[in-house]
Amino acid sequence: MIRIAYIGNMSLSYDLATAIDAVKGDDGLCLDLAGAGPDEGTLRARAADCGRIHFHGYLDDKNMREMLSRADVGLVPMFDDSCVGVPYKLADYAAAGLPVASSLHGETEELLRRHDAGTTYCAKDADSLRAAVRDAIGKRAGVPALAALFDAEELYKGYVAFAMTL
Repeated sequence: MIRIAYIGNMSLSYDLATAIDAVKGDDGLCLDLAGAGPDEGTLRARAADCGRIHFHGYLDDKNMREMLSRADVGLVPMFDDSCVGVPYKLADYAAAGLPVASSLHGETEELLRRHDAGTTYCAKDADSLRAAVRDAIGKRAGVPALAALFDAEELYKGYVAFAMTL
């Protein structure tokens, strides 16, 4: 069983309906969703007949880490028109050692490709998402390089060095 994890808001900016449909259509997948939002009720109703989809609500840090430690792939189901270049959940997944299946093109797609840490799929396409999840699993080796990009200590060193040149 391949376990997909999603942490974040459940609203119109996120294509979680496709993620639910993808899991419902494939007995080899399960989905853990942590968070809440205005679309949660609709999403719960959509997933009600599938025991492989679990809604966890808001999780504290310890429980979120535990959920991510059980996952095989982190999910970034965002629409390109959300105007998000690199969502913070990408850093959370990388820190947890998870390769990513993402529907964001542009900067996120380039980071996943450059570090071989995940796969980009087409939003609103359950078949594309299922294929991306399976492909992303094989890209776990690239995740540490992606995680290093988000290391606060390293980021701040570069920021301080830049600021000192001003």
